[in-house]
Amino acid sequence: MKLILYRHTPNIEGDRNIIGDLHIDGKFFCHTLEDEIRTKDVKVHGKTAIRAGKYVIKVTMSNRFKRLMPLLLDVPMFKGVRMHGGNTSKDSHGCPLVAFNTDYEKIWGTAERSLTKLMIDSGEDITIEIKNTFISYEGALKRELTRDELNGLN
Repeated sequence: MKLILYRHTPNIEGDRNIIGDLHIDGKFFCHTLEDEIRTKDVKVHGKTAIRAGKYVIKVTMSNRFKRLMPLLLDVPMFKGVRMHGGNTSKDSHGCPLVAFNTDYEKIWGTAERSLTKLMIDSGEDITIEIKNTFISYEGALKRELTRDELNGLN
């Protein structure tokens, strides 16, 4: 199972966060919310998104939440990064939050249990690639903008 998280809407006032879209095997699944993105070697405890990159995910029992949850493995500078429900960056502490609804400032309607069930039922190895990118909306399709298209935005 291949997940791609496209981070696309940073909020720089109030609840400093970034909204994204989570795709599973090429199809939109839900929205995400994470703490704000900082430069490579800067981490503010409980207020920093994990680095963009590729990670392996295992569904394991969370000692904190007392239920099975997706765990991202080998995340630089972080431990215990789980995908779970929440509404604002106050709920995140570095973890990607997952939900079915957004107003592009917060999210709601947790997708955690549905996501966890899909992962368990797939029986496949699970990876996630997190990308800091703009997304172009063409009808119902989403795609990454090319370098030339991004340059045209300036």
